[in-house]
Amino acid sequence: MTIPGVLRKGAGVLARLLRRDDAVAAVEFAILGSTFLMMVCMTLELGLILFTQSVMDNALRDAARLIQTNQASSSSTFTTKVCGEVGNLIPSCSTNLKYYVQTASLFSSMTAQTSFSSNAYTAGTSSADMLAQIAYQRPTITHWATVFSAPTT
Repeated sequence: MTIPGVLRKGAGVLARLLRRDDAVAAVEFAILGSTFLMMVCMTLELGLILFTQSVMDNALRDAARLIQTNQASSSSTFTTKVCGEVGNLIPSCSTNLKYYVQTASLFSSMTAQTSFSSNAYTAGTSSADMLAQIAYQRPTITHWATVFSAPTT
């Protein structure tokens, strides 16, 4: 067989392969299916984050009300109130919950915390201004999503 004959035969095989569309749907699903599943997982993750934030906001508001009415003079009362309202949303709530409660006569003299290295609780009087923050580091459902949500250093 000569070289032009081999090239002609190879071109014919290549043309037949390019006309075949047996597995087009499988290839399209391989490309788009993973993206769709990622979007579904991220939507569920975002929904859980927003639900957790809402529950923790309500729990903190009720616990802060106890401080303002002088019913929570210790951090254990505050933690018990928050953990009681959060329920099983935070496993081992009394140990995993981070809080920062500060009181002062002027609100401008207080600073909000962006990271919680340790818990701080300063109960004031009902006439004092108060800053209360809680945080909880929860694991994500999709562990690979932490790459996108992890703080950069």
